[in-house]
Amino acid sequence: MNKIIRVFMISIVVFFVGGISVKMVMAEGLDTLIAVAKSQADIAREYSDETRAYDSIKRAIEGGNIVKGQKKQAIIDRYGGPVVAVDDSGTGREKLVYKPASSDFFKGPKICLFFAKDGTLDEISVTK
Repeated sequence: MNKIIRVFMISIVVFFVGGISVKMVMAEGLDTLIAVAKSQADIAREYSDETRAYDSIKRAIEGGNIVKGQKKQAIIDRYGGPVVAVDDSGTGREKLVYKPASSDFFKGPKICLFFAKDGTLDEISVTK
């Protein structure tokens, strides 16, 4: 079906624009398709990285390798960065949120690590 639509669109372009401009129109469309494909690959890579960091953090918590008192940068260096980091102006703490790509911020599993002003882990919250 897509091939039929493409042939139809090319025929219209040839009719209204003329044969010389067809190559340019197709090239512009091709550039757009290439950009979309690269964008989709980037999104898939980000989702994969999100899930990999979440799984790594989850295993480390379950195995007792992440505990209160550890430094934020050491955790990030070892297990990967969060999906988002949020500063809580009321408490001065920083919250790092890890989640798999299949979750959103309202539903699904996520792990929140809370760090005191000095950068040490002081709370772990696991939502299933």
